[in-house]
Amino acid sequence: MCSRPGAILRDERGFILGASILISAVLLLAGVLALWTSTTEMHVVRNEGDLTREFYASEAAVIDALENYDRGTTGKGEAGATHWLTDQFLLDGPLAANYRFFALDAQSRPIAEVRVRCITDAAVAIDFDEDGQAGPAETAANDLPRQRHISAPPPGSGFSLKYFEIRRYGITATSLTGNTRVQVGAYKVFNKYQ
Repeated sequence: MCSRPGAILRDERGFILGASILISAVLLLAGVLALWTSTTEMHVVRNEGDLTREFYASEAAVIDALENYDRGTTGKGEAGATHWLTDQFLLDGPLAANYRFFALDAQSRPIAEVRVRCITDAAVAIDFDEDGQAGPAETAANDLPRQRHISAPPPGSGFSLKYFEIRRYGITATSLTGNTRVQVGAYKVFNKYQ
């Protein structure tokens, strides 16, 4: 039973097995790549969600500090204390006045650390920790644009230049993980004391 060379080339026995193995390999590779892509996309979406929640928590902490500067419990460094614009804060002066507290959510869990200090035209670093060690949050809270702390009200604010003055403050809120930081400058209008 000798086969001629032309008959061997035209013989299709075994072709289906080879083709099905090749097609199975291509489908398996496509499935693995689709699974890998979907897993990567799930990680990206989860990370974006975490960063968005951290940003909103930090932003809420800044808003809490802006709105509740004169309300809340007193006690420097106490969790949940938003009462930062106190007589002692004002008496400390712009180079020494600083305040640190944790903003809380509705269940009284901390969501962000808030640091408030005066904006001054001098480069003064304030150490917010009790242990004397400065960390990245202190560096960010100290890295504010230099401006005069006490100055005249801005034009168009409706406050008389003769009877009122403003004082500038920097508020830095850092998420608990430290990945997100929101920093704003604010001013408060005071009567001039003659």
